[in-house]
Amino acid sequence: MIRSFRYAYVLAKLYGMLARTYVGRNFEDLLRLRKLEDLSRRLFPEKAPGGPQLGHPLEADEIEERIVGQTIRSLLGVLSLLGEPDEILIHLLRSYEYQGVKSVMRAIVNGTGEEPRIRDLEKYAGIRFVPGGDHEKSLASSPYSWILPLLKEKPLFELENMLDRDYYATLRRLVRKLPPADRRGVERLVTLEISLANVTWALRLRFFFSVDEESARPLLIPGGAASQRRALAEAFQIQADSLDGWRAWRYSWLLEDQLGESFRSPDPVRAEQKAARRLYVRAHQLFHEDPFTLTPIASFFRLKQFETSLLMTAVEGVRLAIPEQEILSFAGGL
Repeated sequence: MIRSFRYAYVLAKLYGMLARTYVGRNFEDLLRLRKLEDLSRRLFPEKAPGGPQLGHPLEADEIEERIVGQTIRSLLGVLSLLGEPDEILIHLLRSYEYQGVKSVMRAIVNGTGEEPRIRDLEKYAGIRFVPGGDHEKSLASSPYSWILPLLKEKPLFELENMLDRDYYATLRRLVRKLPPADRRGVERLVTLEISLANVTWALRLRFFFSVDEESARPLLIPGGAASQRRALAEAFQIQADSLDGWRAWRYSWLLEDQLGESFRSPDPVRAEQKAARRLYVRAHQLFHEDPFTLTPIASFFRLKQFETSLLMTAVEGVRLAIPEQEILSFAGGL
């Protein structure tokens, strides 16, 4: 009963937070701003109580970093409301840590001297990076130490893929550990996310890296229904420019805005935007279901992460002076 009351209290807070997110009409209003300075002032008002004091107009990369940092602080606030949050929520937060590990890997392999983009997850961090510090030493004493001996053996895209598969394998394991009432909704969300990640990664492997079906198989997330596995195989088998073939594909809806007269082959990036939109819709539906369980809270984490990706798209759109309608189309028509 105490657990249900706590979930109800947190959910009441989340409703207010969700109403303020830059999704839907709020996002469209944001796109009417055509200067980065105006965008940064809208997202981080100088005179807002407790808001950041901006000493100079922010560049695009600075705005993006602030967006991610603001999302992380928001999710940390949710975890603090829960007292002892479920392990799966901490893992959802650590998706940002996985991104940081990828950034560190790229810096080590490429030797650019640039400081990797790493985020502070406070007490929920699985790894401690010190700015300007020895990142290899930090990796060696972390749960990601298994990456180090592979840095000189495998290409970066394979290593990043291994991290993705590690993330999702842990996510699946944590879902299985949940009590039945919590597991029901969270599993629906996670199952959809993994299936879409697999499909869009299959498209990337084929059309960006020229990987064939056999070579791609160990790079995909294992498991899933037989129908999904068949669809993944077909992603490598359908003729690249076959309109009829892709229209008959199980995941044809990912490509529906591409299948016109000028079609030559699927664009994985546009398919990923469609997938992100579908995951958002599912998370939004689940947010309003089973209010006394973990489902709305896990869904909120995914909704905030989707908002973050939208805001990053807005920043790039304003920086490149892309018309509002083109940004909306790329973002999935929100």
